[in-house]
Amino acid sequence: MKDILGSFDVTLYRLFDFEIRIPPALRSPYRGAVVILGMLLGIRGKILLIAMVVALVYILGPWQGPLLLLLMTTIAMAAGGIAGAVYGVLHPLPRAGDFGVWFRWAVTLYVYFAALTVMFSSGPFTLKDPAFHWIAALCSILIAFGIVLTDDRGSSRLSPRNFRLLQNRVLLRAAPRRMWHATRRKRARYEARRKALEREAEKRPDAWRSLRLLLTNLKTDLLHVRGGLERANRSHAGANADDLADVDAWIERVNRQLESLPAEFGTRDP
Repeated sequence: MKDILGSFDVTLYRLFDFEIRIPPALRSPYRGAVVILGMLLGIRGKILLIAMVVALVYILGPWQGPLLLLLMTTIAMAAGGIAGAVYGVLHPLPRAGDFGVWFRWAVTLYVYFAALTVMFSSGPFTLKDPAFHWIAALCSILIAFGIVLTDDRGSSRLSPRNFRLLQNRVLLRAAPRRMWHATRRKRARYEARRKALEREAEKRPDAWRSLRLLLTNLKTDLLHVRGGLERANRSHAGANADDLADVDAWIERVNRQLESLPAEFGTRDP
């Protein structure tokens, strides 16, 4: 059961990561369309999905309930795509600081609510209803204000690297060997980058700090992969023994490379 749930999350993450493979002009609409699927990540997301399906089946029946859920999801994704396009068009606004970020989110959310209202033809509001505009504007203002406080201006926002590590936790639980093979495929790229930094350090000493950061990040990735392989190894009685030996050898090699760095750059955070 855990493998099935983990595979579902892996599929969603791959769907999110597909954004980097599409033209830049389409990334904001794509992100807006798929962001609602993030609600399904993790055990709480699965519980929410099951609760929605059960409630709709109970109210509408075994066929109409899931169909309505599919329709609502499709409409929400379509509205998210429209709002995402507006969010992309307004990309210069954050240059104005927190006010620009807030205004960008407020307009985007308002467009999202308007798109939902148009697509849900049988909904409680229409664009001709003044009550819709008051409610949508108030919700957009408050939600955008909360986003600015908790994300764009808050210190709790994850760095890109920490976000990627958090993302990898799900992948490691679901498919540690797949993660290890993907890491092995990056070995040549790591080596090329390491050698380039070593050559650069001969002329620019600060490059040693970049090299140390590269090796430290690689070691962190390897330790995460090793933990996933070790858990899978206990579950499947030695199935990953060769992979564990390989990753241990690579970790030891990275440790030696870290130890060989000049002392003034090897023992201090960059």
